Amino acid sequence: MMLPQVIVLNGCSSSGKSSLARALQERLPEQYLYFGIDQVLAALPHSDWLRMCRGEPITRTGYDWAALVRGYHFCLPGLLQAGNRLIIDNGWCERDEKRELLTELAGYTTVLVAVHCDPAIASAREAARGDRAAGLAAWESPRVHAGWEYDLDVDTGIDGAEACADVLAGRLVEARHWRAAADSLERLNLG
Repeated sequence: MMLPQVIVLNGCSSSGKSSLARALQERLPEQYLYFGIDQVLAALPHSDWLRMCRGEPITRTGYDWAALVRGYHFCLPGLLQAGNRLIIDNGWCERDEKRELLTELAGYTTVLVAVHCDPAIASAREAARGDRAAGLAAWESPRVHAGWEYDLDVDTGIDGAEACADVLAGRLVEARHWRAAADSLERLNLG
């Protein structure tokens, strides 16, 4: 059995990536850390995090979204170099952010997983959560998968996170080889 060092779950806000990641952690025979931009955003001052959840601008001096994303990406090699395996929760990002993410993962076996969810279901989840700007899921849905070429895909709106985790865990355990992130980087359609 050759499990990948990194599993990237890419999908729109409220598509079920977090639930899927947690369920997948429990099903895989090796330990994986769950990490994403939300863990970095949780380190912001609480009032700024609340503004972000409401879709309001953060006006505090020194706030820099690009620096937060870069910091998140730059953490990943350190976690991997220490011997950890990662499940990464990734959402919509700009083309340069896609390139940067996969560049930081270069040299590690990586599986790219498309996490699909009907936009209406994601929007309903978003409203129930209360910790996302209203309309984020609907805005991200048509954009989040553009330019990615995936190894696997699931639909949490149809099957639910638990059933998707069962399927993914089975496919990950059965596979004999996973490509390096550098190969995934070459496959990105960033044009």
